[in-house]
Amino acid sequence: MNAVLRWTRYIAFLLLALVVIAVLVSVWLWQSRHSIDDIGWPTAEVVSEPTDMVTVTWLGTTTLLFDDRETQVLIDGNFTRLNPFEIALFLGVSSDLATINYALAEFRMDRLAAIVPAHSHFDHAMDVGHVANRTSAIILGSESTANIARGANVPVDQYQILADGETRQFGDFTIRLLASRHAPIRPGGEGPFFPGTIDAPLEQPASVNEWKEGVVWSIFIGHPRGTTLIQGSGGYIEGKLDGESADVVMLGIAGLVGLGKEYVTKLWNETVPVTGATRVISIHHDDFTAPFGEVRLVADFLDNVVITAGWIDETVAENGVEVRIELPPFGQPIPLY
Repeated sequence: MNAVLRWTRYIAFLLLALVVIAVLVSVWLWQSRHSIDDIGWPTAEVVSEPTDMVTVTWLGTTTLLFDDRETQVLIDGNFTRLNPFEIALFLGVSSDLATINYALAEFRMDRLAAIVPAHSHFDHAMDVGHVANRTSAIILGSESTANIARGANVPVDQYQILADGETRQFGDFTIRLLASRHAPIRPGGEGPFFPGTIDAPLEQPASVNEWKEGVVWSIFIGHPRGTTLIQGSGGYIEGKLDGESADVVMLGIAGLVGLGKEYVTKLWNETVPVTGATRVISIHHDDFTAPFGEVRLVADFLDNVVITAGWIDETVAENGVEVRIELPPFGQPIPLY
C-alpha cells in the first residue's frame, strides 16, 4: 500500500512539474517577439490639421477611419481586444462597450456614414452592431455580417447586403466590394480559421468560432481625389483585380510567414502592381490581443511579420518598380490625397 501511495505521489509531482514547465515555456514563447521597428519600413507622415484633404486613421488591425472632413467611412470598426485565453478556449465573449464609446468620442466619429467589415471574423466584425447603434452609419457586407447586425438589434435600415461588385455612395466616397479570399492560414494551408457563414442572428456573448468568415472582400474606397484598395485578409483570387486601379493599397500581412515567400510574392503581384498603386500602407500586422491603442507584433512562434516584410522588400526589388511602403501610426490622420 505504501508503495502505491509513493508512486501516486511521484506521478502527481511529475505531472505538476510538467505543467509548470509548460506554463514557463508558454510564457517565454509569448514574450519572444520582434519590435515593430525591426520591420524596417518608415512610419507614414501625419497631419495635425487635415483641413482640406482625404485622410485615413489606423486604429489597430484592419480598423481604418476614412475622412474627407464632410463624410467618414469606417473599415471594420473593431475596438474590442480579447485576451489569448478567451480566444484559445472558445469562451463566450462580448464587445467591450466602454472601449467602443471611448473610440467613437476620442476619434470624433461624428460624421460616420458607413461601416464596412473586411469579412465576418470576430477581429473584424465583432463590434459593428454596437458601433452602428451609436451612430447613424449603415453596415455594408454579406449575409453573415447582416446576421451580426441583427444579433445586436441594429435597425433594418442600417445594414445592407451587397453582392460581388456592388457599389454604394456616401458623400464623395464611393465604396465598391469585390469578393476575394482569406489567406489560407490554418495549419496545412487548408483555408482560414472559422470558415463558413453565419446563418442566424449572432447574439453576444458568443465564442470566437461563431463569427464565421462569410464573404471576404477587396474594398475599394473611391473619392474624386483618389482611390484606396483595402486588402485586409492576406488573400486573393488570381486575376480578380485585373483592370482595377488604385493609388494606395492598404495590405494585411498577418499570418503569411507560414505560407512562404512564393505566396507572399503572389499576393503582392495580385494587389499592388496589377492596380498600379505606388504607395502601400501595412495593416493587420499587429497583435490583436494587445490592449486597444497598444501596437506590438505577434509572438514569433505564431507569426513572424519581420520575415514577411523582408520577402515583400525582395519582391519589390525584383520587380524594379518604385513603391513606397509605410507603417501607419496609431490614431493619427495620414494624408492620402
